[in-house]
Amino acid sequence: MKHTHAVAALSAVAIACGGNSPATSHNNPGTGSSTLKVTGDIDGSISSGSPLTSFTVTVKDGAGNNVSGATVVVLNPSLSNGGLPLVEATPASGRYTNSVAQFPSGDFELSVTHPSGNVQGVVVGGPGMHTINAPTVNSTMPANQPLAVSWTTPTQAKQATVWTRDLNAVSAPDTGAFTIAATQNPPNANQRVFVERFNEVDAAGGLAGSRLRVTFTASVDPFVVQ
Repeated sequence: MKHTHAVAALSAVAIACGGNSPATSHNNPGTGSSTLKVTGDIDGSISSGSPLTSFTVTVKDGAGNNVSGATVVVLNPSLSNGGLPLVEATPASGRYTNSVAQFPSGDFELSVTHPSGNVQGVVVGGPGMHTINAPTVNSTMPANQPLAVSWTTPTQAKQATVWTRDLNAVSAPDTGAFTIAATQNPPNANQRVFVERFNEVDAAGGLAGSRLRVTFTASVDPFVVQ
């Protein structure tokens, strides 16, 4: 029942914020005991049409020691039963993980509880699962010319990052478009492009450095530049 109420509240927040509002407007820093450092990463990607999302949460105390035996749950209305428990696969590691064969839509809420403290109600707005519109798989693009990269923006993310085999990662606003300079678009018979979009929120109820981040990465591989 606890998960049901939390998911209902999370859904209500998402609806109230509106479908077209930036992901950052859905963020909530939550509350907690300020005795734990909690860093959470929700990493989604898609390959061959199949999305996969991994969840990793690291919990430490004020002295930097791993916190074992915590109860860690990520809530999202699109997850089975509205929530996903994370498990400490390696004993005493303080590292809790799980994964699902989907990228859940909507926002994510993190709950961490332990006898030594807690972090509750931390919400990060989901950026949605984007696709790259251009270039396309197996297309041929002109070398030594500006290369226009475009993608969908289901919900505007905090930031986007673009890179290829010949372009180091460059951060940009999540406008759905980025142009790679001609000097960074040399001939390449096996080129690929990645677009990563992310959002994050600091966890107010955790020690300094506590945060929750969600990232989704899509790619086009291969295409030809000649």
